[in-house]
Amino acid sequence: MPDRDEQSFPYFLRGGGEMGALIRAFDWSRTALGPAETWNESLKTIVSVILNSNFPMFLWWGDEMIQFYNDAYRPSLGENGKHPFALGQTARECWPEIWSTIHPLIQQVRDGRAFFAEDQLIPIFRNGHIEDVYWTFSYSPVYDQSGKVAAVLVTCTETTAKVRVYNQLKESKDQLHFAIEAAELATWDYDPLTNKFSGNERLKEWFGLPQQVELDLSQAIAVMAENDRDRVGRAIEKALEFSSGGEYDIEYVIVNPSTKLERVVRAKGKAWFNSENIATRFNGTLQDITKQAMARHEIEKIVEERTYLLNKSNADLTQFAYIASHDLQEPARKISTFTDMLLRRSGDNLDEQSREYLNKIDSSSDRMLNLIRGVLTISKISDARSQFETVDLNTVLQNAKADFEVLLLEKNCKIESPHLPTIHAIPVQMNQLFSNLISNALKFSVPGQSTCIRIACRLLAKAELKNYSDLDWSQTYYKISFTDNGLGFEQEHATKIFEIFQRLHGKSEYPGTGIGLAICKKIAENHHGHIDATSTAGAGATFNVILPEG
Repeated sequence: MPDRDEQSFPYFLRGGGEMGALIRAFDWSRTALGPAETWNESLKTIVSVILNSNFPMFLWWGDEMIQFYNDAYRPSLGENGKHPFALGQTARECWPEIWSTIHPLIQQVRDGRAFFAEDQLIPIFRNGHIEDVYWTFSYSPVYDQSGKVAAVLVTCTETTAKVRVYNQLKESKDQLHFAIEAAELATWDYDPLTNKFSGNERLKEWFGLPQQVELDLSQAIAVMAENDRDRVGRAIEKALEFSSGGEYDIEYVIVNPSTKLERVVRAKGKAWFNSENIATRFNGTLQDITKQAMARHEIEKIVEERTYLLNKSNADLTQFAYIASHDLQEPARKISTFTDMLLRRSGDNLDEQSREYLNKIDSSSDRMLNLIRGVLTISKISDARSQFETVDLNTVLQNAKADFEVLLLEKNCKIESPHLPTIHAIPVQMNQLFSNLISNALKFSVPGQSTCIRIACRLLAKAELKNYSDLDWSQTYYKISFTDNGLGFEQEHATKIFEIFQRLHGKSEYPGTGIGLAICKKIAENHHGHIDATSTAGAGATFNVILPEG
């Protein structure tokens, strides 16, 4: 019901907002206190204090411990709970869920001894259920005119939010401490303004220092290996500059001055700056990576030794292939020359069978020469000292067309191609690559079709790179495809055709050494690219070359 003019009420019932209105409207005659006009002066005074206070308060008055509370305390009762029924109730009726906790405290206060508690957990019923609520509160005795304790005054504030934040911080701190211990990390903290350096127990153990000591930064640097000190000092100076972002990450060796034990550590830290961009704090962790460093060193030694042996072996093989191929050409040329001379000298004196034998010898010697020259080409391509240059693949294609001009006319074949890119490559090897792929396509092409070779080119999408384990995902690649209309092959042979001396068709039907596609593969590898082929027997083949732009 609406409250009438407050000024018409006695002084002790004025003000108080919502709770003042409820107290004024309450029928106190139904309680042991009787009508408000009959209350003793102590009760009137304390009720006036409670109503006009902005600090949360409630009161238990008399032996029945009848309750009063103010607007400041009202939010702590929540919704759908004790409010407004708690007003005028006895303490025992209102707080059955915590009576065993608060009753001894009330008795203590009624004996004249005040009580104070901070961040105390006292669950209460509110918002439709029992909640864990934390309080900081005091219970104080209220005396009447006769000098007896007539009531208990409770001043309190709810600290649930504060306690939860504290518990979360403590839990985070505990988790961080556990992580530090589990990872066996040392922690350090440096104050650039005082030049003082401190660390946890593990750090001081590694540094060979007493646990209670606080030291200057120079003393900490003194335990580092001598050849690391300047480097670490410069790294710290850089981290303390605002422009560096405060980042610090470095490896160095520390030497325990007592045990002389050397330990390889990795220090990671962060500097913190004030509003004037001056470093005020610098802290971080230290990780013992001695075992990892030793393992890394051993791996580097093994890799270095094996790389040396591999390079030496490759150089020896390349030299052997070059010398062997070069020296083997002379006997093969002599066989061909003397066979030719014998055929001319004999004229018509040879019978047909002998002439056939000599022709086979001549054909075999030519094939041997071609094979030797192919091996010589492979050995040259394997030499990684060739220089990379800017290469226009359109020019490379035009050169290849010029080389095969006569054969293209004989087969009535055209090469269809889009505009090709310019890449960073070895010019002579690009010429060999295009020449071998076009030669291979012409060899197996079917006469009578105006376009027997189609070349396509596009940028390789980044998503496609996952299909090629030998490519660098940070690079840009072009995929250049050479498609012919020839015999094709079964897809199961797609890898075999790039092996040296491998042929899918007889040499009497299709001439060749079986080296051309092996050379193409080697060129693709030299350029950190890739080559593969797709085909169906009788339906032509497509050779895909993937080359990096840079």
